[in-house]
Amino acid sequence: MLMNRYIGTMLVLFGTTYIFAQNRPQPPEGMVYVEAGSFIMGSTYGDPDERPRHIAYTKAFFIDKYEVSNAEFAEFDPTFEFPTSKKDNAAIVTWSQANAYAQWAGKRLPTEKEWEKAARGVDGRIFPWGNTYDNTYVVWDQKSTRGTSIAKPTSPYGCYDMAGGVWEWTADWYKPYPGNDVPMEQYGETYKVMRGGSNFNNHSFIRTSHRYYLLPEDLRAYPVGFRCVLDVKK
Repeated sequence: MLMNRYIGTMLVLFGTTYIFAQNRPQPPEGMVYVEAGSFIMGSTYGDPDERPRHIAYTKAFFIDKYEVSNAEFAEFDPTFEFPTSKKDNAAIVTWSQANAYAQWAGKRLPTEKEWEKAARGVDGRIFPWGNTYDNTYVVWDQKSTRGTSIAKPTSPYGCYDMAGGVWEWTADWYKPYPGNDVPMEQYGETYKVMRGGSNFNNHSFIRTSHRYYLLPEDLRAYPVGFRCVLDVKK
């Protein structure tokens, strides 16, 4: 059984202790807070582009609990068409469409570091909910709306559907991590990084450290959505 409990300003989650400041800022509606600090990024056993496993750092930020929905995207772009029955499904859009929405909303797309930290927390877990795979934790059918997996798990910070559902755009170009000397012809400023996997992939693709690349305006092969982040004002 997955258990969370609070002890003062400490959150004990899956046996890992997180310490939060008492004056943490209140997230805007529909977003969660991710504190500044270091976390474990990458993997020693995944694909070559996930290496090396390393300690990364982010400033504090807010991130959407859910991927942006069709109905929400249509508020930005009234010409955006979708079946009425799928108004709460994740919007599948190109990178430029996602970036334009984020700017319109006064936000931005997450960096790879921000996305991975929001998905896995600080302890290097394999999946947003822990280290054991479970089919009931994942939205596999895109006929289903966001956050409707059987178990309804969240990441350590409270984000839904960061494994499965649709892939998610990040702000970053597909480049190697510092210290990675495995060549990839796709590295550079041609492809954008997407994260989280989708219902067309097996569970290795929905690991929190898994990276993949896609041409920014090409949705023919993969369903890609997005969620936004917002900087925390000091």
